[in-house]
Amino acid sequence: MGKRTLMAMASCAVLAAAVALPASASGKQTLLIANCAKAKFKPANVIFTCGDASFGATGVTWTAWTSKSASGSGTGSLNDCQPSCVQGKPKTGPITVQASKPVTCKKTGRRIFTKLSYTWTAGAPVGNVPNQGSIGLGCKLANL
Repeated sequence: MGKRTLMAMASCAVLAAAVALPASASGKQTLLIANCAKAKFKPANVIFTCGDASFGATGVTWTAWTSKSASGSGTGSLNDCQPSCVQGKPKTGPITVQASKPVTCKKTGRRIFTKLSYTWTAGAPVGNVPNQGSIGLGCKLANL
């Protein structure tokens, strides 16, 4: 093999490696599984109930995001399930969101938050729903 061929192959290998590894894959940023399938950095929308997406938050503005925790606020949306959840309408209200308990996924080395907490700041917009709570997230949820 000639010198030019070896140089060209080496250049292609370096370029391919740079393209294949996005910044978040390095594990330096802690990510949040926001849509039940993909880990994201500071997502604007978060789904709390993956089965039917009947509870979530939109327009989330993150006021803090560190490797250990994150907090933000937005508009929560919750299905009122009246007369049934299929026919129900979304009810909205102000909500705060907190992400915590980061872990590094063994399969990919990505760091994700495993606890997602919420607080309805003006009370839940639907009766019989707690004003605050949390859900667990894990690496398996997003195949990480």
